[in-house]
Amino acid sequence: MKKLLPFFCLMLLAVVANAQCDDLFFSEYVEGYANNKALEIYNPTDAAVNLSDYSIARFSNGSTTAGSDKVIQLPDETLEAGDVFVIVVDLTDTMDWDTQFDKPAWNGYNVVDTLYDIVTGEALIDSLTGEVLMGPQYQEGNALFGDEYNEEYDLQCKAHAFLCPEYNTNNAMYFNGNDAVVLLTGTEVLNDASNILDVIGVIGENPENWDMPQDAWVTEDGGWITKDKTLVREHSVMSGRNTLSEVIASLGGSFVGEEWAIEGKNDFSYLGIHSSACHSDQESVQYSCSTGAVVGTSVINVIDFKVYPNPNNIGSLNIQADERIDRVEIVNLMGQTVLSQNYDLAQTKANLNLGSIARGVYIVQVHFADNMISTQKLTVQ
Repeated sequence: MKKLLPFFCLMLLAVVANAQCDDLFFSEYVEGYANNKALEIYNPTDAAVNLSDYSIARFSNGSTTAGSDKVIQLPDETLEAGDVFVIVVDLTDTMDWDTQFDKPAWNGYNVVDTLYDIVTGEALIDSLTGEVLMGPQYQEGNALFGDEYNEEYDLQCKAHAFLCPEYNTNNAMYFNGNDAVVLLTGTEVLNDASNILDVIGVIGENPENWDMPQDAWVTEDGGWITKDKTLVREHSVMSGRNTLSEVIASLGGSFVGEEWAIEGKNDFSYLGIHSSACHSDQESVQYSCSTGAVVGTSVINVIDFKVYPNPNNIGSLNIQADERIDRVEIVNLMGQTVLSQNYDLAQTKANLNLGSIARGVYIVQVHFADNMISTQKLTVQ
C-alpha cells in the first residue's frame, strides 16, 4: 500500500525534530560502485533498542510516495546503547557477479592493481604523495575477483544484516544519488509524516545537475554528496534530520550535506563504529572487521608469526610467534569470532583445535601484550 505525504497540510510545519540523543539516526551512508550500498544506524540513547520497530524507506527519483516495495522493516535484533547496525544490500553471490543486476557488494577479493586514466591510458598519480594509485580492477564495467584478501575493499564484512535480495520484491536498499533515504518508526510512512526520524536528501525532489553525468544532491560548491560518496555523520550531531520544512521539497526543504563529512567512493573504513557527542566516551571512528579492533586502539601486525598448516584440513592449527602469545582468535569474514583460546603461560608457541569449524576463509588474530595484534588469512579445507 502506498502512502502519500499530504504536503498541502499546513499543520506539518508545526512538527519538530526529535529531542537530542532520543532516537535512532543514520550515522553513515555508502553509495559506491554498482551494489556497494550500505547504511549505518546509530543508537544515541542510553538504552537498548529493538530494530524491528524501525524501517528504511526509499523515495525514488523525486517521488512523494514510498510503496511497499520501497519500505523494508529492520531485523528483529537488539541494538545496544551507543552501538551501530550496518545494513548492506543483499547481493553477495560472486557466481552472478557479471550480470546487470546481481553484481555483488565487494568482499575483499577484488583484483587490485594500478589505476589508469580512461582517456590518456596513463597511470593515475596521487596529487599529494606522488605515488601511483592502486584500486579494484574492472573488465567491461564488471569488478574482477581473485584469491588475495584485502579488507580495504571488503564491504560485506562490515554488514550486520543483508537486506533486499530480490529487487522486484523489495528495492529499498537500491538507492542512487537522487533517491531520498528515510529512517522511520513502524513499517509505513504515516499521513502526517510524524514517524520520520531521519532523511538523507529531500523527499519529493529529484535533483537535476545538467553538468554531471548522473543526478545527485550537491554541496554549495557543486560537488556530489549522495552519488559515488561515503557520508559519515559529524560527531556533534545528536538527532536525525526530520524537521519537515527541511526534508520535504514542497515545504522548502534542501540538502547541501550539512551535518555530514563527505568521503570518497567505496570507502568502507568508517563502517562499524560511530563517534558521537551523545556518548562522550566515544572517540574512535574506524573499525577493522578482520582484526576485531577499533583502529587507533591496537597496534596491528608489528609482531611476526607463523601459522601452519595453512591451508588446513587436519583440524589442528599451530602458531609460532616472536613474542609471548596471550590469545588466539579465529574470525570469519563477517567479523564474527568463531573460536577463541587464551594462553596463560609465557610461551611463543600455541596450538588451537579447530574442531568442527566450517570450510572457508578466516582471519587468525594473535593477541600479544600491550594491546598488540597480528593477523593472517587462514583457509580451512
